[in-house]
Amino acid sequence: MENTLLSPVRVLDYFSKQTRLLFINERSYVVKDYASEVGLLKWYLIVTSNLAVRIYPFKLNPVDRLSREVEFMYKTDRCFQKPEIFLVDYKRLKLVREFVRGTVYGFNAPPGVHYLIGKNLRECHENGWFLGDTKASNFVVIGDKTYIVDAEQAVNEFNIRYAAWDLLVLISTLSMEGYLRVLTNNYPRILDELLRGYFEGGGRLLEVLKILKEGEFKLLSYILIPFPLNIVYAKKLEEAESLISG
Repeated sequence: MENTLLSPVRVLDYFSKQTRLLFINERSYVVKDYASEVGLLKWYLIVTSNLAVRIYPFKLNPVDRLSREVEFMYKTDRCFQKPEIFLVDYKRLKLVREFVRGTVYGFNAPPGVHYLIGKNLRECHENGWFLGDTKASNFVVIGDKTYIVDAEQAVNEFNIRYAAWDLLVLISTLSMEGYLRVLTNNYPRILDELLRGYFEGGGRLLEVLKILKEGEFKLLSYILIPFPLNIVYAKKLEEAESLISG
C-alpha cells in the first residue's frame, strides 16, 4: 500500500476529494459534489500565483465547473475514454457517473501507457478541447484504454497556450511523484514516451515546443518540476524535434 505521507501531491489530493463511492445492486457509482473543495487545482493556483490564471481560463464557481465537465463528457468523441454519466443535478451541484475500475495513471506506468496518454492528450487538443487540470491522477488505465475521470476545467476553444499548460501540468505531477518516491532513473524514458506520443502527429501543435521553452512557461517549469528533474525536462524539450523526426 502506498504511503501517501511521502507525497504532498497525494496528500493534497486526498484531503480535497470531491467524490464518494455509491454501491447499488452490486454496481459502483461515483457521486461528485461540485460545491465542495475544488481539488488539487487549488494547490496549483496557489503555487503559481497569477501566472496560471493568465495562461488558462480557470473557473472556480461550482456551476461553471459542473457545466464544463458535463459538456466535455457528452460532446467529445475522440481523445480519452470517458465514464458514462447517469445523473446531473444542477440544483444540488452533483453528478453521478460510472466508476472506472482500473489503475490510476502515474510515474510507474509502463512506457506504452505514457505514450498513449501523450497521444490521447494530443487528440484532445487537435479537436479543440483543453483540460486545464491534467494532473496524472485524473487518468485511469484499463488495458490499452486510457480514461479521463475529471474534466471540470475543460474548454472547447483552441489556444496553443492552453495546450502548453496541459502538457506542463501533466509532466510536473509525474515529475513530483517520481522525485518524492526516488524513482527518477526512468524519468528520461518517461518524458521520451510522453513527448513522442504528443508530438509525433506534427501539425500546429509543434508550436507547443517553442512556447514551453520560453517566458512564463520556462519560469513555471522551474516552479513546478523539482531540481534536477527540471534540467532533464529542459533537455528533453530540446531533443524532442529529433525524437519526433526519428
